[in-house]
Amino acid sequence: MSRVAITGIAGQDGTYLARLLLREGCEISGLLQFPFDREEPALRRRFSPKEFKAVHWHSGSLEDPFSLVRFLKAARPAEIYHLAGLTDSRQSFLVPEESVLAITMGTLRLLEAAREICPDARIFLASSSEVFGAPSEAPQDENTPRLPVSPYGIAKVAADHFARLHREQYGQFVSVGILYNHESSLRPPNYLTNRVARAVAAIKQGRANELELGDLSAERDWSDARDFVRGFRLCLRAKAPGDFVFASGVSRRVEELVACAFKAADLDYRKYVRKRSEDHETTRQRDHRTTRPQDYRASRPASLCGNPKKAKTELGWKPAWTFDQTIADLVNAELEDRPDLERSDPAPKHRAA
Repeated sequence: MSRVAITGIAGQDGTYLARLLLREGCEISGLLQFPFDREEPALRRRFSPKEFKAVHWHSGSLEDPFSLVRFLKAARPAEIYHLAGLTDSRQSFLVPEESVLAITMGTLRLLEAAREICPDARIFLASSSEVFGAPSEAPQDENTPRLPVSPYGIAKVAADHFARLHREQYGQFVSVGILYNHESSLRPPNYLTNRVARAVAAIKQGRANELELGDLSAERDWSDARDFVRGFRLCLRAKAPGDFVFASGVSRRVEELVACAFKAADLDYRKYVRKRSEDHETTRQRDHRTTRPQDYRASRPASLCGNPKKAKTELGWKPAWTFDQTIADLVNAELEDRPDLERSDPAPKHRAA
């Protein structure tokens, strides 16, 4: 039985990964950001009673190296999946120092703790396509220059370099996953995909009349979160560590996502979507730190689109979900008011049409 430690186990990726590895018979220790009593109700909705009992729950902060040490000493893992940390690049403009502490310093503290406590443990670090920032080429691969344009992206680049340092200088098995947008119905409503899915369900059920959105021409590379967590596992089962891009390899406009979501509910998006109009005076009076994230996203010379060739050839990674299936599944989860336990299933038996 393999011992596994997961930071960020309460998040989307952590939940899917934990349930996937539990089915393989792994012994899971999970690190929670908040006290257990606060997180317990949500966790019990996502894990079956048997799964919940099987996980060893711990609370700790990436800003507190002692809690990381206690966590690893208790877990004694053979594999470590580091998924915790700030996830919103826009928010990082408001809290740049917090971003560096949580992402860069949190990663370094974990690597150092692992080097001391469990030097033979294999480590997976979740990075982000935001490390490329304003890429000069598309699609991006592992060799594309890192040109981050947000505090979040800069912090991730620094964390990735610490991963390389520990891999090359200390001989630790450290792999980095450069993750592009990956979605599921576990996402909170502040994410575009789930906001669209919830709006489509509300319109279909007569609870709303329209969906207001901003720029429909913006492009993203979307995949399914359940496919990505299988890739995380493959990274640590490989012969050698490395950096791996996880992406669909296709850049799609927001308008395509919206059209796909409405189609899943047999609706024509053009009848219900209204473009948001900005109040110029309100925008002018906003703090510049809150508007800059929108500005930098609009100024990218090339779209963020990943090339997953290395993950496919070296790891044998193969996505199981198509874009249409993922988006339809998001909509159906809302239409069915699907319980969290079903939403958090890493390998459901059925696919959306």
